[in-house]
Amino acid sequence: MQLPSLREITSKAENAFKRFPVTLIWAILGSFYIMHVIGLDSSQEFEKNLDIILTLVLGISWFIGAQFFIEQQTKANKWVWIKGLIVLLLFIFFWHLPDSKELDQNPIYLARFFLYLIAGHLFLLFAPFIKKWSKIAYWNYLKSVGVSITRSILFSGFLYLGLVLALVAISALFDVKIKGERYGQLFIFCLGIVNTWIYLSDFPSKIHGQTQIYFDKALEVFVKFILIPLVILYIIILYAYGTKILIEWQLPKGWVSYLVTALALMGFLVQVIINPIQKTAQAWTIKRFYPWFYLALLPLVALLFVAIFRRINDYGITENRYFIVLIALWILGMALYLLLAKKRRLIVLPLSLFGLALLSSFGFWGVFSVSNRSQANQFKKVYEKGISNDRLATYAEFNQLTSIINYLDKREAISQLDPITGISMQAAMHDTVKSKWKSNKWVDTSTVMDSLRIKLDPADENNALNYGTNFSFYDNRNKSQTYDISKFSYFTPIYFGTYTEKSVKVGDFDLMYSRDDESLKLSKAKEVLLEISLKEYLLKLAERGPNLNDLPEDEKSIELENDSLKTKIIFTELSFNIRKKDSVSLHNASAYMLIKTIDHVEQD
Repeated sequence: MQLPSLREITSKAENAFKRFPVTLIWAILGSFYIMHVIGLDSSQEFEKNLDIILTLVLGISWFIGAQFFIEQQTKANKWVWIKGLIVLLLFIFFWHLPDSKELDQNPIYLARFFLYLIAGHLFLLFAPFIKKWSKIAYWNYLKSVGVSITRSILFSGFLYLGLVLALVAISALFDVKIKGERYGQLFIFCLGIVNTWIYLSDFPSKIHGQTQIYFDKALEVFVKFILIPLVILYIIILYAYGTKILIEWQLPKGWVSYLVTALALMGFLVQVIINPIQKTAQAWTIKRFYPWFYLALLPLVALLFVAIFRRINDYGITENRYFIVLIALWILGMALYLLLAKKRRLIVLPLSLFGLALLSSFGFWGVFSVSNRSQANQFKKVYEKGISNDRLATYAEFNQLTSIINYLDKREAISQLDPITGISMQAAMHDTVKSKWKSNKWVDTSTVMDSLRIKLDPADENNALNYGTNFSFYDNRNKSQTYDISKFSYFTPIYFGTYTEKSVKVGDFDLMYSRDDESLKLSKAKEVLLEISLKEYLLKLAERGPNLNDLPEDEKSIELENDSLKTKIIFTELSFNIRKKDSVSLHNASAYMLIKTIDHVEQD
């Protein structure tokens, strides 16, 4: 194999720049901007500029696809306006993003970015064939795309590793301190500039002129001995699992949906690769791949629908479940299309997925609207069930309600619960972190659940999630708190928990924590004067749910007295676990203890 000369490399690089000037200028300027942000030596700087970075990354694939489309037109100059349209759309995308201070708090914006990024890469797979179709030319084009991607990743990857090793060697041999940011900048340079330039440098411009099939032997070996055996293995595993489900008569696990999706995508990839030589191939695995794969796939698609709709029935639609349903419908549609259509065109695969990616990003039918409505309906169902059960909820139901509250809050849709709860959910918002550039918001779920008067059901014996759960609260040290000690003689901070063994001296008294029965014993001269049982108190707190940070002050204390003593314990930190029904295990507790002998207690 003859290695390319320096002149050949520079010539291809020059031709690529002349052919894709907008794309490469965008990639170069964008890469240097990101490198500059990385060099500012602050993680906050990257987050502050995230909206610009996302827009710069998004533009590359769309500009490449636009150029591929324009080049194949008879009068290419008349279609240059498409690049201007892409610039306008990128500006609209940037404009619709919130301030970078809030960008990472709402998953909607990042999800839209990934949808448009995926759509941009899918656009590359069919852009030259939107107006003109050629089966052979399309297959050759897809092959060129695959080869170009592999070559660019390989070359830029080796360059990056080589330069990193060079920096490490300089640092080790010459005692030169190299900042960690340099490695990140180097990665962006190789990925954004070198990788993009190599990808475009050797890509054929006369795409429709390639009318001969060049099916490499290595490609045939890859399909015959790697891809198809993997497809068969996945099918065997999934059919074995389906048989297990029928024998045990149980619903499939949600995880199976990912395996079916991976199988379908791998099968479609095989179909694309073998399409031009399937009828003439000697290998029976290639020759018989169609239609047996699609016939075998259909029952597994049914299994996929059962698995995902089981999760939707239990917990409603989220973004992930929406996309799994969408992909499942796409897999079913493509399988039926490839089985039944008389004139099968592979372009339908990326084109249909491209359309779904764009359509799902907006509108009342889009992923965010559908998932928000579904979660609000799910909240209503669980909430009304709790009301009908004397406002008691199992741990699973309680956790589902709080999870939905947090879910909708992150998507700025929490007000959808107002008609259901009868309170203003937005009023429960609190700023927990405020800094020069960022403010994090959260919903006080404990206060909301208190307002709704929903408690954990103490009779929930069969719900394993209720056991082994940690309950805790920690004192807000930034909040000033004053305690009235005028009616007591002794005041002292105490700590007790799992590893507490020795007694604590409180004035003239000894305080001992007993792990066996979760109690505190107050004694004097080895005589127990007062015993404080913690078990009932902790079980009562557990009804509020695991997060007790917003516990009212009057519920953070225990007060007890007998004929000789009066005592009060004010907890500042508390962590305990419910292992099984009525079984409490305290991890640790910090508190203030106040004691007074009954002789000094003022009589009414």
